[in-house]
Amino acid sequence: MKSTVTSPLRVRGVEYGGSKPLFCIPLVPVDFASLEDQAAVAAQLQPELIEWRADYFSDATANALVRASGVLRRAAGEAAIIFTLRMRNEGGAQQQSQAMRRELIEAVLRTRTIDILDLELANEKPFLEALMPLARECGARVLLAMHNFAETPANEVLLGHIRAMRAHGADIAKIAVMPKTPHDVLRLLQVTADARREYPDLPLATMSMGALGSITRVAGFLYGSDMAFAVGKAASAPGQIPIEDARRTTELLLRYS
Repeated sequence: MKSTVTSPLRVRGVEYGGSKPLFCIPLVPVDFASLEDQAAVAAQLQPELIEWRADYFSDATANALVRASGVLRRAAGEAAIIFTLRMRNEGGAQQQSQAMRRELIEAVLRTRTIDILDLELANEKPFLEALMPLARECGARVLLAMHNFAETPANEVLLGHIRAMRAHGADIAKIAVMPKTPHDVLRLLQVTADARREYPDLPLATMSMGALGSITRVAGFLYGSDMAFAVGKAASAPGQIPIEDARRTTELLLRYS
């Protein structure tokens, strides 16, 4: 049985935190042609959500991203869209100034084509305080994230990040960490269960990356994670599983849990 939140979040007809496991396909297009190609593949696979990693887009201008957001909205069908523009130090594909990034995010938000804005918790407070209210004004939810591509910090550190996300007013909290041992993977699941117990109304997305952590992408739903990332055309992080395999495995686990 999937762990659920007390009041699931409604996002474009999707119940985030409800009884149905949600799968998100990330898109990492570098131009309009690859955007249309990856979006078409994703739409055929019918994920509940699509993440657009806009930091991979080679034309990092407001006009280009606004146009691209319209192309994606038309191609995405009923899937909710997560918009992510990550800096290189956050695991992003390219570097730019915070002022430029804020300008690009604001331009895309104002198109009202996206449903969830992904922001890294580590950003400075003024940056978050400027963008989070604007996202809500434009009809988007806010996902605050913490990524660690080197290790899995201590349980209390990870829980502290989730508490900080809640304190900042996140609609969804995301934790993605790299395991070095199987015990690290188990600890990520323990943190997920603890976070669900501490904040039963906060939707979560938690994962242990790499091949070692792949089990969290199909079994995390049992412990309190509400969304997993799965491969459509191309992966955006190590350990992601093709969505057909991920769904099939998750359904089996939930059937017998």
